[in-house]
Amino acid sequence: MRAAVLHEPGTALVVEDVLLDPPGAAEVLVRVAATGVCHSDLHLAEGHLGGRRWPIILGHEGAGVVEAVGADVRHVAPGDHVALCFVPSCRACAFCRAGRFNLCQVAKDAAMTGMLLDGTSRPRLAGDGTPLKQFLCVGCFAERCVVPAAGAVPIPRDLPLWQAALVGCGVVTGFGAVRNVARVRPGDTVCVIGCGGVGLQVLAAAHFEGAGKIIAVDRDAPKLERALLRGATHGVDSTRDNAVKEVLELSEGGVDHAFEVVGRPETIRFAWDVLRPGGSAVVVGLAPRGVEAAVPAIEFLSEKSLKGTYYGSGDPVAEVGSLAELVASGQIDVAGVVSHLTDLDGIEEAFDRLRRGEGARTVAVIDPELAGSPS
Repeated sequence: MRAAVLHEPGTALVVEDVLLDPPGAAEVLVRVAATGVCHSDLHLAEGHLGGRRWPIILGHEGAGVVEAVGADVRHVAPGDHVALCFVPSCRACAFCRAGRFNLCQVAKDAAMTGMLLDGTSRPRLAGDGTPLKQFLCVGCFAERCVVPAAGAVPIPRDLPLWQAALVGCGVVTGFGAVRNVARVRPGDTVCVIGCGGVGLQVLAAAHFEGAGKIIAVDRDAPKLERALLRGATHGVDSTRDNAVKEVLELSEGGVDHAFEVVGRPETIRFAWDVLRPGGSAVVVGLAPRGVEAAVPAIEFLSEKSLKGTYYGSGDPVAEVGSLAELVASGQIDVAGVVSHLTDLDGIEEAFDRLRRGEGARTVAVIDPELAGSPS
């Protein structure tokens, strides 16, 4: 098969021939239809998330069709449509027993090494057989991938796979931050800082939950326009000196919930500064290792809170399926966050757009016949 391989951080992806070993007893072989290009992939490609994970096939936000299953797999069969979940929780570790499935220790340990749950990986370079690692137990910048059984979540067959690809990361992350962490209620005032692929899902989730004012903040005018089309009531240019003041005025003294979806100290501080007393700031954005953020400690007296979240802070395996149902029924629109369509050879160019802060989500269509993507 063909795959986009990262040989070492800071270099360009190389699309080349790769061999793929068959799935183990508790694994699933998926023919990839489409994959989103996420900033998390870029962070690893640039060496921001630590080492020892290359050569590697990136990609973790994908969907496709099951081609084969291991002997112990019962929940999917060849021909089923699936979205990929990058935290295939074990259901047995201390975090899973406590109901914090997104923090599964077994899945985390595998992800940190670029391996599957058994400590091995399935792809190899065709030339010399060098083992390739798989980003977040997935590695779907490829025509096929082998994932742990729990990482293949069945979805409705009438949901186009180019849209389903976004459910397994952006949608789960955005909706989980709103529902599971902030617990936004009807009428709440919300600010979303960063209106890229995930930020637009946060905004859509806030709108879905009935938030009143939804203030979108970004430095890119086209992103703000897209946010206004997806439910934002106001747009604020973050490059203006008075951007914080503008949000405070629009929200009449501060917002109930601010979502930071960038991963930078200055945007985390922005989220904190626009809160009303008692409000909560949720950091959704992924910051590189070593980056620190600071807030005025005395303002904890106003009962503001600063919260983290990872992959929706719920049960991602279950939520991928339920959210896919909502997308298939038309209750959630994911097509509107897609600013660019490309293919396997265009992923490096999509990385360049992410570096420049341009566009929302890029979807790489790996198999046009399966993906059902628009022309």
